[in-house]
Amino acid sequence: MSRRRRGFTIVELLVVIAIIGVLVALLLPAVQAARESARRIQCQNHLKQIGLAFLNHESAQGFLPSGGWGWGWQPEPDLGYGRNQPGGWPYHILDYLEGGNLRNLGSNAATVQAREAAMLQIISTPIPFFHCPSKRETKAYQTCGSGRLATNFDSCQKPDCVVARSDYRANAGNTNPGDEYGPGNVEAAETFDWLYDPDGRRYERQNGITHQRSEIELAQIVDGTTHTLMVGEKSLHPDQYESGCHGADDQTLFVGHDRDTLGYTYRPRTDPFEFVNNDRVTWPPVKDDAGGGGHWRFGGPHPAAVNMVFCDGSVQTVSYDVDAIVFALYGGRDDELVSQSP
Repeated sequence: MSRRRRGFTIVELLVVIAIIGVLVALLLPAVQAARESARRIQCQNHLKQIGLAFLNHESAQGFLPSGGWGWGWQPEPDLGYGRNQPGGWPYHILDYLEGGNLRNLGSNAATVQAREAAMLQIISTPIPFFHCPSKRETKAYQTCGSGRLATNFDSCQKPDCVVARSDYRANAGNTNPGDEYGPGNVEAAETFDWLYDPDGRRYERQNGITHQRSEIELAQIVDGTTHTLMVGEKSLHPDQYESGCHGADDQTLFVGHDRDTLGYTYRPRTDPFEFVNNDRVTWPPVKDDAGGGGHWRFGGPHPAAVNMVFCDGSVQTVSYDVDAIVFALYGGRDDELVSQSP
């Protein structure tokens, strides 16, 4: 009697391979969606911690974190908090994000060399809380161009210096977007003609919660903390995630008042503040790969919405399709117009 050999035919093998291919094709999008969901939740948690740090800062210091002096300035460890601190809001809240050791580096330094080394360590130390995992890695990024990065220390020379950056912007308001270099040195700050300081001679009003030399109290948020934006994700096109050459991503995490770390919800065409429902002057959030990268604008890498924390400490997802005027109202703390909920 002959024995029949058992096995797969070529046709059967091809059918099995095809079925496996279909299953993999169906599974991969689900896996990617699950990973993105996990990254989005982690991003929301970062914003939650940042929001709590803002509120703890206000409780301890009497005002929300200040915006610093300008894009020519990095932190000064011996200048404390508030309007006299040239560093931006991320530097102010380090103490409330378990980053006090980093914040105090260089304080009472014995020599210029020791201070320079400490400053370099501060600005080049990446901090996970300031990065969205859907956007880019938590690491130090290359600088672009040439010359020194800041007026108050020389050790960071572009393009050889690598620095920490932020994927989040604090709310500077919905009027008068702009920035400046700042004074030439600490001594000149006493008589400098500040752009956004109420004591300055060319004061341009800001109605956000953090801006140049700001010391905003929660009581000044008369529109209500639930309706006023605190910090949101930063619009940046994926092509610029690592280059360090975009004008809104060419500084450090701790820079003073600058578009790297501050955003506006509206670009007014007239002064005083007036709403005009026109895409050329409104700044709703935008997805990073769909025009993201605008100076001052909020936005992010997530598919349908941007993550934001409001002044009551709640984290919200705001759709890219949000009404432009509603979104503009999130920026003003005292424009006496209350927006709808996200």
